Amino acid sequence: MALPSTNGEVLAEFNDQQPLVFFVNGKKVIEPNPDPECTLLVYLRDKLRLCGTKLGCAEGGCGACTVMISRIDRTAGTCGRVHNLAANACLTPVCSVHGMAVTTVEGIGSTRTRLHPVQERLAKAHGSQCGFCTPGIVMSMYALLRNSAVPSMKELEVAFQGNLCRCTGYRPILEGYKTFTKEFGCAMGDKCCKNQNGTSNGCGVEVDDKLFDVSEFKPFDPTQEPIFPPELKLSDSLDVESLVFRSPKTCWYRPTKLDHLLTLKKKHPDAKIIVGNTEVGVEVKFKHFEYPVLVYPTQIAELTQLERVDGGLKVGSSVTLVEMERVMREEIEKLPESETRLYRAIVDMLHYFAGKQIRNMASVGGNIMTGSPISDLNPIFTAAAIELEVASLDGGVRKVRMGDGFFTGYRKNVIRPDEVLVSLFIPKTNQDLHFIAYKQAKRRDDDIAIVNGAFQVLFKQGTDIVEQIHLAFGGMAPTTVLAKKTAAALVGQKWDKALVEKANDLMVEELPLSPSAPGGMIPYRRSLTLSLFFKAYLAISEVLGKTVTGREPIQDREKSGANTFHTLVPKSAQLFEKVATDQPITDPIRRPQVHASAFKQVTGEAVYCDDIPKYSNELYLALVISSKAHAKVLSIDPAEALAMDGVHRFFSADDLCSEGNSCGPVFHDEFVFWKDVVTSQGQLLGAIVAENQSIAQKAARKVKIAYEELTPVIVTIEDAIAKGSYYPGYPKSIVQGDIEQGFKQAYKIVEGDCRLGGQ
Repeated sequence: MALPSTNGEVLAEFNDQQPLVFFVNGKKVIEPNPDPECTLLVYLRDKLRLCGTKLGCAEGGCGACTVMISRIDRTAGTCGRVHNLAANACLTPVCSVHGMAVTTVEGIGSTRTRLHPVQERLAKAHGSQCGFCTPGIVMSMYALLRNSAVPSMKELEVAFQGNLCRCTGYRPILEGYKTFTKEFGCAMGDKCCKNQNGTSNGCGVEVDDKLFDVSEFKPFDPTQEPIFPPELKLSDSLDVESLVFRSPKTCWYRPTKLDHLLTLKKKHPDAKIIVGNTEVGVEVKFKHFEYPVLVYPTQIAELTQLERVDGGLKVGSSVTLVEMERVMREEIEKLPESETRLYRAIVDMLHYFAGKQIRNMASVGGNIMTGSPISDLNPIFTAAAIELEVASLDGGVRKVRMGDGFFTGYRKNVIRPDEVLVSLFIPKTNQDLHFIAYKQAKRRDDDIAIVNGAFQVLFKQGTDIVEQIHLAFGGMAPTTVLAKKTAAALVGQKWDKALVEKANDLMVEELPLSPSAPGGMIPYRRSLTLSLFFKAYLAISEVLGKTVTGREPIQDREKSGANTFHTLVPKSAQLFEKVATDQPITDPIRRPQVHASAFKQVTGEAVYCDDIPKYSNELYLALVISSKAHAKVLSIDPAEALAMDGVHRFFSADDLCSEGNSCGPVFHDEFVFWKDVVTSQGQLLGAIVAENQSIAQKAARKVKIAYEELTPVIVTIEDAIAKGSYYPGYPKSIVQGDIEQGFKQAYKIVEGDCRLGGQ
């Protein structure tokens, strides 16, 4: 790759007069002064008053903030294809949707006009309860239908990986939405209640399973959906220009040429390059990191390329995970199995990588550069030793190979601060090169790994003798780690049970974990490395049994050990007693009626506390809490917080009389604001009042609190007994009989200890 010519005037080419332009529910939005720190969710709710999109976890895990973002693909050969993507508005920077179209739950239907079929079916299938997550679920389904008018149940399951519901349960949600799918039919099959003469359990009670009437549902017609804004489709003026949006604290650059990006990285080596904002967004929100310069490189051709080249795929670093998955699936379909083993491992792992909303936005390069020690993809890239192409303004282009030495420390690698990851090359495999990867987490979908492993094995041609092997693990060190000593000892060995035993002995020594390692579960994690390798051994052995002459196949009882989890099509039915013929129509018992708020919930019209419009003189209160569990409070200094613009007051125990500061359900033995001593983390020490939530919370973190640690530290029941630490007795008791007399008269007395875990 030849670098474009550069000059000292490159940064002058960035247009700082261009307003932010995008569409929301078909209406054009022009924002002359966008804040780079503002998320799309905050803009929708606070500026446009579209409160159907909810703030839940604020880190892309719950899906309550799901919207559909539509953008046009102008790369060669796509014919201007429009991508409709479910996305987490809580992570999406509002500046990133320049030139795009956003659809919220309010934009597809309402109780005042008509409900969209997606909204109607969820409501009538009883798929909401509290309704807070419902708009996000509606939009995930809507985005799926915009991409596949008649989806499969598998596609339906994947679409909801990033949506959590804590009260309704997923059965009625899927019951309603499976009516859109190819497989729609009664879950009971031939045992359908309609074929059982009106009874289902042999007790003579007539039952029903008809929770809703499918014939009442409006049909879904994809030709009647809103079109992508013609203004955005016909003109690329919003896509081709390098832009900069500024706020007092942050600059947002959107370069459209590689030389612009390299110039920015030379001038601002600490600048954060973001695509999906799935990592930086969490750092800013929860770790309170501040990044003065943000760079958004999604319009640079070299970083967004995804092309088939000799020997494999060249993937631009800004290519999203879902787009990489799409192309790899195409390759898997048309190429021989032996050439796509690495692609299959990546595609299989992507199923377990976060939720669909995250994969739609997150980039492959961001995953590498973030360098998480529990990354799902980095062990694969490390085991495969993939080649990276990096570039800098002064150093030009160079090749870097992932593998031993690439990660130099926790979230650090060999790529220099002024360099940019441009692309990666993912090679094909061959008949003698095998690749497989596994992930172990607490949940099957949308969860971080406990341990993951990737295994690449090259055999001598036509044999089962190991010529080269790479064993990469995540979750076993501050970085993705290779078991190099183990791998070296396995070279030249026959792929059999003796090799497994040797590998186990070596890996136990090579992959230790200290008792204080972050994440805990030390014995379990160490055992997982052995378990995952054994799974890989079985999977590869099964293939070798079919391709290597004279090799015995693995035993049938061991074959299942190589399998990953297979998502089954969910089957469910809810049976309930039939309504008696003489039951009054006004009697709701046994009738599956849509609850009163359902239609408001599915349209985003249900008003929750945070949706209530603010008063013009409304202020926000943020709590100042204790960071110590057992300490004396020496001083509380709010001076720095009070000096901030927008901060009005600080309140503490000094502002309340002793009676007013005391509280408790029965005995007033606790305090609104604690003053002298704190007995647990999170106790209230004060409160900041400011003009908005952001200012108040930032100011609360500026309040300085000095502590003196107290002793003794009592953390267990045994500690409390040993130290004589008891709460005083309360003058309330119910006495019946004489316990001492009861012990004297007892025939047998059982003694012992019973320890209960904490709540």
